[in-house]
Amino acid sequence: MKDAASTAVRTRFAGWPKPALQFFHGLKRDNSKAYFEAHRQVYEEQVRQPMEALLTEIERDLGPDIEVKIFRLNRDLRFTPDKRPYKEHLGAYLSTAGAGGLYLQISDDGLYLAVGSHEMASDQLNRYRDAVAGKNGEKLARIVGALVKEGYQVTEPSFKRVPSGYAADHPRGDLLRCKGADGQSQLEARRLAADGRGEGTCAAGDQGQQAAHQLAGHAGRAQPRARPAGALNRAGLTQPERASR
Repeated sequence: MKDAASTAVRTRFAGWPKPALQFFHGLKRDNSKAYFEAHRQVYEEQVRQPMEALLTEIERDLGPDIEVKIFRLNRDLRFTPDKRPYKEHLGAYLSTAGAGGLYLQISDDGLYLAVGSHEMASDQLNRYRDAVAGKNGEKLARIVGALVKEGYQVTEPSFKRVPSGYAADHPRGDLLRCKGADGQSQLEARRLAADGRGEGTCAAGDQGQQAAHQLAGHAGRAQPRARPAGALNRAGLTQPERASR
């Protein structure tokens, strides 16, 4: 049994050390219970605990009413021919009180970050469009532009035309033609700093947090019977997570 010192959760995010990436590299080569059990302590201390510490810091920055979830590493094998027992990444999300949120994923490929709402319910989409078309849309457009400059991939329009009820030549027509609004970024493993933090890892992107707040305020939660479209939940930005569960 591990002693208390080895199981204590870190209180401050200090990055993912090299053994964390090596754990996932090994898991890709030998995705088995035997491998995991032999490296369980590395997983708990070098992979999961840093994720918990990082989420705690982001949660503190975003404020109250944040839902936090770390996904299980075990895969659901009931309805798939792929019987590998473990996911080859650790994912987590923080969802705001409305439609915005953050998704994080660490693997031997590096750190993946997504922010926003991948696809909104119809009532959320209506509120979002009204906000985009109005004065508040100017601020959201600036935030999206800043995300692009920081290297994020942002939502591409889903519709060929601006929805009816809005000017066809609206200056924010691209945003109006979207079914969601999200930004995604991948920090490759080789770019992680020696201590595993990398640029912007701890803060998870100030512009991304602003975008999450904007979406939360404008779109809000879906109506009770609407398809759950809260950011970064099962119908949201967690597409890598959703595909591997």
